[in-house]
Amino acid sequence: MTLGVLLVFAALHFFSHNPEKTETRYFFPKCPVKEHLGIYCSGCGSQRAVHDLLHFRIKDVFSHNFLFLPFLLLVFQHVLAKNKLGFSKSLIDYRHAPILILFVIVGFMVLRNIKGYPFEYLAP
Repeated sequence: MTLGVLLVFAALHFFSHNPEKTETRYFFPKCPVKEHLGIYCSGCGSQRAVHDLLHFRIKDVFSHNFLFLPFLLLVFQHVLAKNKLGFSKSLIDYRHAPILILFVIVGFMVLRNIKGYPFEYLAP
Protein backbone atom coordinates (compact mmCIF):
# COMPACT_ATOMS: atom_id res chain seq x y z
CA MET A 1 0.00 0.00 0.00
CA THR A 2 2.76 2.44 0.97
CA LEU A 3 4.72 1.62 -2.17
CA GLY A 4 1.62 2.28 -4.27
CA VAL A 5 1.10 5.69 -2.66
CA LEU A 6 4.75 6.59 -3.22
CA LEU A 7 4.51 5.53 -6.87
CA VAL A 8 1.42 7.69 -7.38
CA PHE A 9 3.14 10.72 -5.82
CA ALA A 10 6.27 10.10 -7.90
CA ALA A 11 4.16 9.80 -11.06
CA LEU A 12 2.36 13.07 -10.26
CA HIS A 13 5.69 14.77 -9.64
CA PHE A 14 7.18 13.53 -12.92
CA PHE A 15 3.99 14.37 -14.80
CA SER A 16 3.81 17.95 -13.56
CA HIS A 17 7.54 18.81 -13.61
CA ASN A 18 9.74 18.51 -16.69
CA PRO A 19 13.33 17.50 -15.83
CA GLU A 20 14.57 19.31 -18.97
CA LYS A 21 13.30 22.71 -17.88
CA THR A 22 15.83 24.92 -16.11
CA GLU A 23 13.34 26.16 -13.52
CA THR A 24 12.44 22.62 -12.35
CA ARG A 25 15.90 20.99 -12.42
CA TYR A 26 16.40 21.42 -8.69
CA PHE A 27 13.51 18.96 -8.13
CA PHE A 28 15.51 16.13 -9.70
CA PRO A 29 18.81 14.55 -8.62
CA LYS A 30 21.75 14.71 -11.01
CA CYS A 31 23.48 11.56 -12.20
CA PRO A 32 26.59 11.00 -10.03
CA VAL A 33 28.34 9.11 -12.85
CA LYS A 34 27.83 11.99 -15.27
CA GLU A 35 28.77 14.57 -12.63
CA HIS A 36 31.98 12.89 -11.45
CA LEU A 37 33.19 10.88 -14.45
CA GLY A 38 31.72 12.89 -17.31
CA ILE A 39 30.20 9.85 -19.06
CA TYR A 40 26.63 8.69 -19.54
CA CYS A 41 25.59 5.76 -17.39
CA SER A 42 22.93 3.30 -18.48
CA GLY A 43 20.30 5.23 -16.52
CA CYS A 44 21.08 8.71 -17.82
CA GLY A 45 17.97 10.21 -19.38
CA SER A 46 15.58 8.02 -17.39
CA GLN A 47 13.98 10.92 -15.53
CA ARG A 48 13.21 12.63 -18.82
CA ALA A 49 11.98 9.30 -20.18
CA VAL A 50 9.54 8.93 -17.26
CA HIS A 51 8.19 12.42 -17.92
CA ASP A 52 7.79 11.67 -21.62
CA LEU A 53 6.15 8.30 -20.95
CA LEU A 54 3.58 9.90 -18.66
CA HIS A 55 2.79 12.30 -21.52
CA PHE A 56 2.64 9.40 -24.03
CA ARG A 57 5.60 10.62 -26.08
CA ILE A 58 7.06 7.18 -26.83
CA LYS A 59 9.53 8.44 -29.46
CA ASP A 60 11.00 10.83 -26.90
CA VAL A 61 11.22 8.02 -24.32
CA PHE A 62 13.48 6.08 -26.67
CA SER A 63 15.52 9.17 -27.55
CA HIS A 64 16.29 9.88 -23.88
CA ASN A 65 17.06 6.31 -22.83
CA PHE A 66 16.70 3.47 -25.32
CA LEU A 67 16.66 0.78 -22.60
CA PHE A 68 14.10 2.46 -20.34
CA LEU A 69 10.92 1.07 -21.87
CA PRO A 70 12.22 -2.50 -22.38
CA PHE A 71 13.48 -2.48 -18.77
CA LEU A 72 10.12 -1.19 -17.53
CA LEU A 73 8.30 -3.92 -19.46
CA LEU A 74 10.66 -6.53 -18.01
CA VAL A 75 9.96 -5.33 -14.47
CA PHE A 76 6.22 -5.25 -15.18
CA GLN A 77 6.31 -8.84 -16.50
CA HIS A 78 8.31 -9.91 -13.43
CA VAL A 79 5.73 -8.37 -11.05
CA LEU A 80 2.86 -10.02 -12.92
CA ALA A 81 4.61 -13.42 -12.87
CA LYS A 82 5.44 -13.19 -9.17
CA ASN A 83 1.81 -12.37 -8.40
CA LYS A 84 0.61 -15.19 -10.69
CA LEU A 85 -1.25 -12.84 -13.00
CA GLY A 86 -0.93 -14.36 -16.45
CA PHE A 87 2.66 -15.52 -16.53
CA SER A 88 3.89 -18.82 -15.18
CA LYS A 89 7.53 -17.69 -14.86
CA SER A 90 9.32 -14.38 -14.80
CA LEU A 91 11.88 -13.78 -17.53
CA ILE A 92 14.31 -12.70 -14.83
CA ASP A 93 14.08 -16.12 -13.16
CA TYR A 94 15.82 -17.93 -16.01
CA ARG A 95 19.30 -19.15 -15.17
CA HIS A 96 21.36 -16.86 -17.40
CA ALA A 97 19.04 -13.85 -17.36
CA PRO A 98 20.95 -11.82 -14.74
CA ILE A 99 24.23 -12.19 -16.65
CA LEU A 100 22.54 -11.29 -19.93
CA ILE A 101 20.93 -8.23 -18.35
CA LEU A 102 24.29 -7.16 -16.91
CA PHE A 103 25.97 -7.49 -20.33
CA VAL A 104 23.18 -5.47 -21.99
CA ILE A 105 23.40 -2.70 -19.39
CA VAL A 106 27.21 -2.45 -19.47
CA GLY A 107 27.29 -2.75 -23.26
CA PHE A 108 24.69 -0.01 -23.58
CA MET A 109 26.74 2.24 -21.30
CA VAL A 110 29.86 1.68 -23.39
CA LEU A 111 28.11 2.19 -26.73
CA ARG A 112 26.30 5.37 -25.70
CA ASN A 113 29.62 7.01 -24.82
CA ILE A 114 31.22 6.39 -28.22
CA LYS A 115 31.37 9.60 -30.23
CA GLY A 116 30.08 9.56 -33.79
CA TYR A 117 27.48 7.91 -35.93
CA PRO A 118 25.42 5.76 -35.12
CA PHE A 119 26.25 5.69 -31.40
CA GLU A 120 25.41 9.36 -30.89
CA TYR A 121 21.73 8.37 -31.08
CA LEU A 122 22.11 6.37 -27.85
CA ALA A 123 23.19 9.41 -25.82
CA PRO A 124 20.38 11.21 -23.94
